Amino acid sequence: MSELYSRDSGQTDSRLIGKSHSLDDVCRLTGFEASRLRFIEREFAEHFPQSHGGGNAFDAQHIDLFRKIHRLLFDEGQSPFEIRRNLSHDLRRLKIIAVTSGKGGVGKTTVSLNLSIAIAALGQRTLLLDADLGLGNVHVFGGVAPRGSMMDLIDGKQSAVKLLSQGPGGIQVLCGSTGHARLADVAPEMIERLGRELATLGGTFDTLVIDTGAGISAQVTRFLSMADEVVVVTTPNIAATLDAYGVIKVMREESMRGQIHLLVNQAEDEAQAGVVSEKIRACSEKFLKYSPSILGSVMRDPAVEEANQARRPLLVSQPHHPCSVAMARAAAKLYPPAPAAAEPGQQDFETMRVLNRIATTAAA
Repeated sequence: MSELYSRDSGQTDSRLIGKSHSLDDVCRLTGFEASRLRFIEREFAEHFPQSHGGGNAFDAQHIDLFRKIHRLLFDEGQSPFEIRRNLSHDLRRLKIIAVTSGKGGVGKTTVSLNLSIAIAALGQRTLLLDADLGLGNVHVFGGVAPRGSMMDLIDGKQSAVKLLSQGPGGIQVLCGSTGHARLADVAPEMIERLGRELATLGGTFDTLVIDTGAGISAQVTRFLSMADEVVVVTTPNIAATLDAYGVIKVMREESMRGQIHLLVNQAEDEAQAGVVSEKIRACSEKFLKYSPSILGSVMRDPAVEEANQARRPLLVSQPHHPCSVAMARAAAKLYPPAPAAAEPGQQDFETMRVLNRIATTAAA
């Protein structure tokens, strides 16, 4: 048999270009099993023909793509989401920020919502995904009228784009689902399906903020593995502090690529917040040889809970409140100006620009 395709070089022979090939041809030319090629074809259907009809459906570019995906999936062990992210030009432009916590009740969803609004005010087209499966409440705090829920997406009843709801401060929200026990134990392939849906939104948004569940379950870690940046929210509570370190430890042990940031919420003052963040960072440096960045701190204030109860985020209802300023400052740290444009005081300028833009929009 004349081998027209080299598995080692990754180059397609020029004699393949302009010709169509059956799946059997692809098996012969690549040496890959038909079952694996069928799996790749189904999993990455957006990159391959939708119908074969037993004819010749694959060209030279498809053969190259089969080889690349096969290597990443079966040799390097990357997840379908990671591979899709690398293949999709649109998704590469999408910055993914996961907001997570080791312990529940630390204000993670409040941070996710207000951080998303601040990011949108920086000029980023922002989507907030409520990924606290089974107990999602972003829509409650944000005063959002859901067009559907994650349940509809998981069950394949609706596409992600048809489930997007208008949120406060110019963000879009993909709402979670509350009180559905089945979502508390979603199979990994369902989260991969969600990843495929998110890939279709890559050209529509600049930033995706994921409000994960608390803890280190398989669901949560799958979402964390998608992220470019991970914001770990904690409080001065000793259990919350220990669990925050636990999240960082899991991420490092699993070699997740996202940059880790610490945000201390519900602190009594800056001194207490500093002690908490420094304690976590010191442990991380000593035992994990890794130093997370300090994103900032938000003080304990009844205005935050009052805003949640009123279903109008603090950053919208009181944009110049000290807690709103802290959230805007955190957003500015995640989107620093280019080195050439950075000047002393630039970050404070960006923070005030965010607050003034939100205040102007809220007053309109």
